[in-house]
Amino acid sequence: MSQATVLRAVARGLLRPALITPGGHRRFNARDVEAFAERLQDEPEGAKLVSTGEAARLLGVSQPTLNRAVRQGRLHATLTTPGGHRRFDSAELSAALYIEEIP
Repeated sequence: MSQATVLRAVARGLLRPALITPGGHRRFNARDVEAFAERLQDEPEGAKLVSTGEAARLLGVSQPTLNRAVRQGRLHATLTTPGGHRRFDSAELSAALYIEEIP
């Protein structure tokens, strides 16, 4: 997990430091960090989640085209990570191939 991910999680209240030093450095309980990392890995109800790049590859489009489809509401991410990265359910992507053409 990157430092940026931890800082975003703290800013959003998803992770709380156990101690803040007089110099402003945050110290975390190892169990809290491990639990947060596990929550990031959890996939909703058995879904197989894939990254934006993998989703674009599965659909046969570029990442900018996939992102445009999300912004236009034609495709929905199953999960957005604390860092803002979208994850897509591979089963829903397969269904999207048959329902309508993404581009």
